[in-house]
Amino acid sequence: MPRLHVDKGRLADDAVILSDEDHHYITRVLRLGPGDRLTLFDGERGEADAEIVRVGPRASEARVLARRQMARPPGPEITLVQALARGEKLDLVVQKATELGVARIIPVTTERALPSPDLLRGTSRRLRWQKIAREAARQSGRSELPEIEAVTPFALALAAAPREALKLLFWEGARSNHLRDALPPAAPPAVVVAIGPEGGFTEGEVGRARDAGFAIVGLGPRILRTETAAMAVLAIVGYAVGDLG
Repeated sequence: MPRLHVDKGRLADDAVILSDEDHHYITRVLRLGPGDRLTLFDGERGEADAEIVRVGPRASEARVLARRQMARPPGPEITLVQALARGEKLDLVVQKATELGVARIIPVTTERALPSPDLLRGTSRRLRWQKIAREAARQSGRSELPEIEAVTPFALALAAAPREALKLLFWEGARSNHLRDALPPAAPPAVVVAIGPEGGFTEGEVGRARDAGFAIVGLGPRILRTETAAMAVLAIVGYAVGDLG
């Protein structure tokens, strides 16, 4: 059944008005009309079955048929601490991280990944990432959206990692420290994964992460692009201790 994200609270109404991009999506992309059904979700595990009852030139109306609260996904919450990258690479990371089930994404500045002025001045990029996450959740069937934090200094992200979490930093200088050796036999309560920028973490950053309780691990003999590393690590960790296994 087609899925559509709506703001929290709207699922409590018997009728939901869909306008702007939502109206365009259901009428022009999905080509739905009166009598067709879809699933509405609020990004906080609330879902509703709905039926389209009216299609106008600028808005559509859907009637809520049944509501439900989805269970929290099994496994630990996974946080991705992702260094900034050039171009639209973080767009791809946000999309795939959402599909792979991360609970939180923290974009960070590092010594080799300084933000562009527009990232520091406004929230447009963060809003774009949130929109990408909504679309990825709709496509992948997720009922909850990941929290996407504002661009944060790397040191602050390290300090904010929960003490009880499994904390992993991936560094090309730790190729002999295998990820499999850092994974515990039982699922931890939370996981924090740190992925460096295109130039990698500096030795100073690696040392600070180690002091903050992070295990410094590698991914074998190959050096992966930052966006590839994020997807590979999230898939491996999700399989080992999350809900992909």
